Amino acid sequence: MEEPRVIRRPCLAALVVAVALVVAASLAAGCGGATAQPSAAPQPAVSHSSPTATTEASSATTTQASSAASPSPTDAATDSAPPAAFRATVSKLDDATRRSMIAAGTWQPGCPVSLDDLRLVSVSYWGFDQAPHTGRLVVNRDAATAIVSALRRLYAAHFPIRRMELVDRYGADDERSMRADNTSAFNGRKVPGTDTWSQHAYGRAIDVNPLENPEIAGGEVDPPQAAPYVDRSQQVKGMIHAGDVALRAFAAAGWKWGGYWHSLKDYQHFSANGY
Repeated sequence: MEEPRVIRRPCLAALVVAVALVVAASLAAGCGGATAQPSAAPQPAVSHSSPTATTEASSATTTQASSAASPSPTDAATDSAPPAAFRATVSKLDDATRRSMIAAGTWQPGCPVSLDDLRLVSVSYWGFDQAPHTGRLVVNRDAATAIVSALRRLYAAHFPIRRMELVDRYGADDERSMRADNTSAFNGRKVPGTDTWSQHAYGRAIDVNPLENPEIAGGEVDPPQAAPYVDRSQQVKGMIHAGDVALRAFAAAGWKWGGYWHSLKDYQHFSANGY
């Protein structure tokens, strides 16, 4: 039986409306795609930081890395090397030292001690720069033990010595050696103004820091450049005072100090027999 037309017409109309709606929606979507802007994607927070902030952050990271790599002051102090140990060697004069002494006039024929009876002492001392150094002295072979013993005590106490060189370097000139504040021992010379051999000519005396510890006789200061140190109440680096560590060091070795003399004062001078 044929279906009534009144039913078919509404269905056809509905279908036409539906198709029209789909076409309209498609056209709307196409137009919208040509003009619509995409929504902004979330940006990382660092993009909003100022260049300064970024640099500071980078610097902080670098500093932190550097701090981690570098030892702290405490670690550096803990890892620092211990003070250098005292060293001393006593040997016979080698050929080079003999030639130097003869050429300079430090030793000459007629000296009261032979070259064979002298010894070269290489020994540690603390400089005025508070650093350890190695100096050289020539002494009598019978004085070597006492000299090393006294200098060992000075080194342990960090008593400062400006320099310690053989007087050959100064042409055997005692005045030049003193002006250089040079600590020295053997020198084949006589006591100034006399025909008597100095104890230095026997290798049994030493002069320590001559500028800070001058000889004073009859109002004359030797060396003259040491005049600022005539006042013995001063507490000056390298100066020797009665009862101090330098005096005790040499006294323990059996040597006597010229600072106790009455006719004159020789504050730099220590000797085995007190002269």
